[in-house]
Amino acid sequence: VPTAATWEPITEDQLPPPTPVAADLVDKLERLALVDFRTKEGLACLEKAIRFAAQLHVVDTSGVEPMDSVLEDILHLREDTVLEGNHAEELLQLSKNTVEEYYVAPPNIPLPKREERTAMLKHSEF
Repeated sequence: VPTAATWEPITEDQLPPPTPVAADLVDKLERLALVDFRTKEGLACLEKAIRFAAQLHVVDTSGVEPMDSVLEDILHLREDTVLEGNHAEELLQLSKNTVEEYYVAPPNIPLPKREERTAMLKHSEF
């Protein structure tokens, strides 16, 4: 393992071929992430992220032992020093909805199913 980090740019020809993204995978990712990939820009962003992650296939990890954790073996605790506090009432007033002394997060709104989206997107550019 090198003592200092090294960086070599990865060229496009070193990467595996682009991975096509199937419609059912896009549907699943949209449901899991609550992100809309229905537009050309959204799908292009997803494909670009996959292509970026594909660089990991090129990295030479020979001689590198897998890590059990990203944390160091020994965790050193530090002293916590409270510099300011007791502002719970002020902070709770910033929320639109609270119960007892807790924020209430808005519900997740599920994205429409593929069939519903197809009907909605008939006249779109995607």
